[in-house]
Amino acid sequence: RMDNADWTWMIYLATHNDAVEVGEASVARMQRAVLNDRVRVLVQQATPARTVRRAIDMATPDTDLGPIDSGAPETLLDFISWAAKTAPARRYALVLWSHGSGWEPREIERMAQQNPATVPVTPGELQQRGPEDSGGQVFFSSTLRELITRPTPSERAIARDDGSGHSLDTLELGRVVAQAARSLGRPLDFVGMNACQMSCAEVAYQLRGNAEVYVASAEDMPAEGWPFDDLLTRLAAAPDMDAAALGQLVVERYCATFREIGLPWGTEGLPNGVTLTALKLDGIPLLASAAGALANTLREHIGELSDVIWAAHRKAHKFKFQLYDLASFCHVLATEPGADLAGESARAVLAALANPALTLASDHVGAAYATVGGLTTYLLPPGAGLPISPYYTSTAYAKNTGWGDFLAAYHASVG
Repeated sequence: RMDNADWTWMIYLATHNDAVEVGEASVARMQRAVLNDRVRVLVQQATPARTVRRAIDMATPDTDLGPIDSGAPETLLDFISWAAKTAPARRYALVLWSHGSGWEPREIERMAQQNPATVPVTPGELQQRGPEDSGGQVFFSSTLRELITRPTPSERAIARDDGSGHSLDTLELGRVVAQAARSLGRPLDFVGMNACQMSCAEVAYQLRGNAEVYVASAEDMPAEGWPFDDLLTRLAAAPDMDAAALGQLVVERYCATFREIGLPWGTEGLPNGVTLTALKLDGIPLLASAAGALANTLREHIGELSDVIWAAHRKAHKFKFQLYDLASFCHVLATEPGADLAGESARAVLAALANPALTLASDHVGAAYATVGGLTTYLLPPGAGLPISPYYTSTAYAKNTGWGDFLAAYHASVG
């Protein structure tokens, strides 16, 4: 019987961009999984032309929804509602698949025309598709709309470069997952991001209380993405596993798959390897508490510690969107000469990151990630010519840790 399912996977592919073919290949992998009535897999894939819903290995026919906005929060929520009604289960996994290569310039142009800024968006701005162009790589169209309606080109450029897109996506994702939990009547068991750069403390904290386990990558993800055929087949063979065991399985199989593939890391547009982390979100307040104490210590002693903080900042592993690995930053703070004032607080953050109450699994492929802990945080460098994201303080993490206040003091002391 359908309502006997142990797990229902809701996989949402927002490939309203030139990642369409890669998305279709990922769906084909899902369709190769060996499933049974204990594990259900429901998929919605958006392309520039149309959006299709399918229930894999079930009698439910595919549905063509036409050309709808996959980046609209209500579109995602409608899919979640449909999936839960179509395949009720004891546990629910939501996987968001996007960020493959961002929004197409013509889609950005359409939004810009619908929401004109004080100084209109130029064709040149629309074509900015460099590796750091966060404006083209947002998940939600509401985020993109906010970025491109900033009044002037300089403000739009700052919004694209300083992590604002990431901050806004964090807020929208938190709202969507909270609404999904309300509609299900309980937290989601598992939220996974088949997407780039989403394993950060700000995102995880925003989801607390509305999801049990969160799995994401700190690094860009190769086009192959998650090995869905392998994962779903293994889950169907052991459907009683809980969300924590599933999170550990995803990390293990993702990294094992890329070790076996052996891609030419660091060339041909590939990152230097891959990372993946599974978090138990009940434990994220432990990290926030430790990070808040560290932020307070750094801010209070900024005069004595600014040089040490800058040294730790330079040595921390940098990802995109002004996101830095939190563990490598704190490791330097805990060991750098002259960092005595910050040492205890930095070690407390490292202990929270290593606590199995928070980190279920964290792994990587590639020597470049030897010092990373799997979780990033926003750490805009002073002197970068950019202001701290105006949206950052709206995140729950910034509000509850004072990390934004520390950043402001840090920038003031160095600048």
